[in-house]
Amino acid sequence: MIRPLKSAFRATLLGSVAAASFAAPQFAFAQSGNQVVDVEEIVVTGSRIRRDTFNAPVPLSVITGEQIRQSGNVSLAETLLDIPTINAATNAQNSGGTLFLAGQARADIRGLGPSRTLVLMDGRRIVFSDASSPAVDLNLIPSLMVDRIETVAGGASAVYGSEAISGVVNILMKKSFEGIEFDAQGGTSQEGDGQEFRLAGLYGGKFMDDRLNILIGGEISRQEPVMQVDRDWAYPGIRRNTLANPQTIIPVSKSITSPYASFQLIGGALGTARSVTLDVRNPSQVTRSSAACSTATVQPTCQDDALFYSQIYNSLQAKTSRGIIRSYADYQLTDNIKAFADLSYAAVDGYSLSQPAFSSTVGGGTMPVTLKGDNAYLNGAGATAAALRAEWLAAGKTFTQGSTAQVGKFWREFGGRDVKSERTTLRLVGGMEGKFAAFDRDFNWDWYAQYGKTTGKTTSYAQPNLARVQGATDAILVGGAIVCRDVTLRAAGCVPWDLVNGASQEAISYAAAQSVTDQEVKQTVVAANITTNLFELPAGPVGFAMGGEYRKEESLFVQDALGASGALFINPIGTRAGEYDTREGYAELRVPILKDVFLARDLSIEVAGRAADYSTIGKTDQYRIAAEWAPVKDVRFRASQGTAVRAPNIVELFSPQSRNFTATAIDPCDKDAYAVATAAQKAARNVTCAAAISGYNPATFVSNFGTGRSSLPLLQGGNPNLGPETANTYQVGVVIEPRFIPNLSVSLDFFKYNIADQVGSVPLATLLGALCYDSTTPYAGNNFCAQIRRDPTGTGGGGVPGGVIEVTSVNENVAKVKVEGYDASVQYAFRTADVLDKDYGSFSFRVDATWMYRWALQGLPGQAFTQLANTITNATPEWKAQGTVQWTYEDIGITWSTHYIGSMASTTSFTPAGLSPYYTGDYYSHDLRARYAFNDKIDLRAGVQNITNEAPPYLPETFTGTGVGSSTFDNRGRYFFVGATFRY
Repeated sequence: MIRPLKSAFRATLLGSVAAASFAAPQFAFAQSGNQVVDVEEIVVTGSRIRRDTFNAPVPLSVITGEQIRQSGNVSLAETLLDIPTINAATNAQNSGGTLFLAGQARADIRGLGPSRTLVLMDGRRIVFSDASSPAVDLNLIPSLMVDRIETVAGGASAVYGSEAISGVVNILMKKSFEGIEFDAQGGTSQEGDGQEFRLAGLYGGKFMDDRLNILIGGEISRQEPVMQVDRDWAYPGIRRNTLANPQTIIPVSKSITSPYASFQLIGGALGTARSVTLDVRNPSQVTRSSAACSTATVQPTCQDDALFYSQIYNSLQAKTSRGIIRSYADYQLTDNIKAFADLSYAAVDGYSLSQPAFSSTVGGGTMPVTLKGDNAYLNGAGATAAALRAEWLAAGKTFTQGSTAQVGKFWREFGGRDVKSERTTLRLVGGMEGKFAAFDRDFNWDWYAQYGKTTGKTTSYAQPNLARVQGATDAILVGGAIVCRDVTLRAAGCVPWDLVNGASQEAISYAAAQSVTDQEVKQTVVAANITTNLFELPAGPVGFAMGGEYRKEESLFVQDALGASGALFINPIGTRAGEYDTREGYAELRVPILKDVFLARDLSIEVAGRAADYSTIGKTDQYRIAAEWAPVKDVRFRASQGTAVRAPNIVELFSPQSRNFTATAIDPCDKDAYAVATAAQKAARNVTCAAAISGYNPATFVSNFGTGRSSLPLLQGGNPNLGPETANTYQVGVVIEPRFIPNLSVSLDFFKYNIADQVGSVPLATLLGALCYDSTTPYAGNNFCAQIRRDPTGTGGGGVPGGVIEVTSVNENVAKVKVEGYDASVQYAFRTADVLDKDYGSFSFRVDATWMYRWALQGLPGQAFTQLANTITNATPEWKAQGTVQWTYEDIGITWSTHYIGSMASTTSFTPAGLSPYYTGDYYSHDLRARYAFNDKIDLRAGVQNITNEAPPYLPETFTGTGVGSSTFDNRGRYFFVGATFRY
């Protein structure tokens, strides 16, 4: 029997899923039959009652510290993604284009969102990592100091409280170590970018007759960016042909603007519009844009040489650097009482790389700029100005103030709108634990006090001051000098901007700005727990645990006055502040019913309850009931049912309403969307769209937002009147370990979540579609249609007559979610010496899979549920699996891993008849890792991730560096790493 292997199997197969074993352990063999020796009673994640590790109340997956080390990943989040229950959320592949989340990596169980996945350290909460979007950044955890990670999907809210609706990720840290250990790892992609580096150290020892235990360690790491332009498969990119039905995939069109200046001389329909582009690198170069590229919105087939691919600015992976230090100490006050302290400090810098600010030739948008006929530079000297004047006259314009042309331009003179996010997190924990005997029974107790604080700063660079840009470009001749037309701006130091020949550095400096936000998050926790066996039953002791907790959360987010005023290209957010506290108590009871009788080797039930009183939402309660039944030694059944509550966080409650943007919305009134609508939808839109848009023609109306067009402005914000989210969770499973096949373990679990009153805004597609333009409710009396503000003339910010200026979308308890599926795991191991005449080492095999056939969202009460399982929209593949084969022989270990993501639909906005192709296709990627131990002091490791260099599926929905579609598939490509561990 392989004792360490068997012990590891028992620990990991508690869960329906678990990470593949990357480590290459040195197997030791003992003569103990099929028995597991040294059974230890510990606190297993998902319960506070002490028990042996095999008797966990819920499915549990375990990743060991050695597996983390051998994985080749710098971030814990990347290793967690190997568990099929964990969905892609925020990570290096999609945070590079975000405003405040660059450098963060978050866990998301079942795709229900990081805010519904509770991340703990040693069973205790961790302060949130960001005031703009509360969740825990896994990059704050030093991976070398992690002992193991235990993940429970569902059924944990009664034990741990709010945020545990979808489950718990419990990071258990090392608490004892003797000696010194150093670890170094570096890697790079096949293309020579995306480099990663990590250096970590650990020291520990015992002093004062072993009563004092000290551990201190830390690590520094760095990740370099990957740009879209540096991947042949990704650049310049692909897009949907919105002129076709079904919409096919074609090369991405060039941007309707250029890095120089485009001027819309004549607007109108396809074939009548006309524009010109000036290239200031070549003053005599004036390029006429084709009619297809000069319409109110860029056409999908536009490849005009006068324009360019804006994807040169897109990042596929963010740039991140971090430094972390942690110290732990405990002191044995008496034989039964121990005091402990845990201190950690982390600093993380993330960098998001964004496109420069832009103006559109169709007007509207965030920064519309107009060239007027009396512009001093248009009427000035030089070949470029002369050529533009000729085009100006040919378009029927005059050189007067009233004759104008809209300017389209990427304002790269300012540079990219990059954002640096700096965060530091301090966490202090102190407490005591011990045991005592009373009333003929043993009690285990602990208490702790915890304080956490995150401070952060974001600096948004290259932000144009809107009024200054508009004033500086409106340059006229006064008294022989070129000045800004606006007298007030002129008196304040306005420097004219030459749109024709290129701006001076003085003009750029005058119009440039940057915006800074400061944030602070605090968490204070005081908690106590006690466990004991109440009394003995014939089947065993009745286990009991109870405890209480006080917690206070505080958050402050402040944007500088200039950024908050709306004067810059950046989103104006302003100040957001709030706090709440809660007092909670819980109790657990485990009752053994039968043991070692016919058809009941073990039968037990558990109940847990938790009551809380929040300062924001009042009193809540939740419970869990679980049962385990092993009719024979080889088979164990388990089932649980429980309720869960999530209190709305400070961002959801207290965010001020502010401007945001989305590039994924589609206008139902647009001719392309109308063309693929059902007969009932067309009938409704003929009425509602006509009521909203003067002179509406469904065959010709082209909206100002949609695929390949400008982003849709949103007014979003918090709601202090929110109530709690509630959920019912269910799980039924079986674990089989047949005695006649040693070291084979199989598990299968059914899971189900019913979530009600989910916090969020009304889904935009639902608001635009079913609630407004596809509704039979009269348009004038429809409150949902009133949230969609259109521009009648095209001059009020919509860009085109009937375009949308803004959609209001604030937080509400509006949604329901239903999730169902199965988790399965199979693993087997053997030693070649047991089946052959010679020892060639040991083999282990493991496959973990999740089949989530339902992930359905009801946007509003009474509406039909929308199936989002198996869609890129929600990054919830119906099938997800990982398989691993591992061979170890003496000091060598080699591991092959295969990751599988089942084919997903590209979007829910169209039927399969509306898009071609519609599905991603099945996706496989493979990793190869090797380890060699020179001796007890030196280990070497190396590997290749994504060894076949698989690119994301060939769909526009997965190509960019933002959104959950991008975080689901590897976009870095083949990646090589090497590492070494030294121990003294």
